[in-house]
Amino acid sequence: NKKEATPGRKYNMDINFLIQAIVAMLVITTPFSPDKIILFNAIVEREGLSRTGSALKVALITFGILAGAALIGRELLQLLGIDQNAFSVVGGIVIAGMGFEMLYQGTPSKTQGGKIDQEETQEEGGLIIPLSIPLIAGPGAIATTITISTAQDGFFTMLAAVIGAVLVGVLAFVSYEWIGGVMTRLSDTATMLLTRIGGLLLATIGFQMLLGGLKNFFS
Repeated sequence: NKKEATPGRKYNMDINFLIQAIVAMLVITTPFSPDKIILFNAIVEREGLSRTGSALKVALITFGILAGAALIGRELLQLLGIDQNAFSVVGGIVIAGMGFEMLYQGTPSKTQGGKIDQEETQEEGGLIIPLSIPLIAGPGAIATTITISTAQDGFFTMLAAVIGAVLVGVLAFVSYEWIGGVMTRLSDTATMLLTRIGGLLLATIGFQMLLGGLKNFFS
């Protein structure tokens, strides 16, 4: 007979999942990346835009895309006839793959527009494209959000993904409004080190989601 989780243990599991969800979404979106901040500064200066208004615009667009993915992810899978546990397995593999890519290369994942991030920093661009999409809320971030929101039955995983989306938006606003100058002064070595640490965390979380999906699929 399977033992039911005690309320205290279930609470701890929920908190752990929430922390992992937040970490995964922050690592894959990295709104505080020096390259993204440099691009933001270039756009604002070139177009003569308000820094506060522009930062708020990026934050709201990013939040809207990720929160939307969190809210409709389960319904989308059901509409397509995809088992959410199977999606958790595949999503975990994708997330782990992005983590390994960041770990070994020390640069943002290509699924998040990593190549664009490096090449278009000095090129013309906009706050919506390429900054908000795909550099922050790119395909990798959307896939991660849906994987998190559908990882388990019930409302909590969706709530965890929405909370993650809120924090990504808040951190994007704070980064571009206030701490951008500090982040742009980080050396390339420091940025690469932080990216690799984030990649290790992302790969670990991806494998946990993969194992959780397998466990639920065969239970």
